[in-house]
Amino acid sequence: MDGEPEDDWMSFSLLPEFFAFLAVDVFVAMSLITCLLDDHFPEILPYIFQAAAIGGYVHVLISKELLTVFGDYMRFWFCFLYLAVALTSVIALNVYLAVIKRRWTMAKFFSGAVVFPIFLIAGFFTFNYTAQIAAEYLSQIVMLSSALVLGISISVVLSPQIIKKRLKRR
Repeated sequence: MDGEPEDDWMSFSLLPEFFAFLAVDVFVAMSLITCLLDDHFPEILPYIFQAAAIGGYVHVLISKELLTVFGDYMRFWFCFLYLAVALTSVIALNVYLAVIKRRWTMAKFFSGAVVFPIFLIAGFFTFNYTAQIAAEYLSQIVMLSSALVLGISISVVLSPQIIKKRLKRR
């Protein structure tokens, strides 16, 4: 049909607010996890994560309505900064389990079951969003190599034997 636009699903690109919604999902998931593992985390923590998720929705409203003046580039950086805060909170929970609570096994499980998948998903969508700038294959190679390095380093760094050896040297 000559008058209708083509349905090209390959030309779909993410909006910058996608990263804010991804961060909201991370905060809600962290709220649920800290609520389920309430023996290991402070009681106030799930509520802090829920407040951060609500702040994310407010952030999306502000980003969509007020930041249209700046364009997609500035909206991406605001939303990406919010996602970086969410990812930092995930790492902080893992460090809290490993260092403060000294629950090495639980920290290893948490890093493998929560931290690694969240970082992999966030990295995947970030590289797909920025693939318009860089070569497509380069982003896939970087993604695979970062997943490999992150997976190996989590198991090595959080190994109780290695940490005990490092503490004995000091």
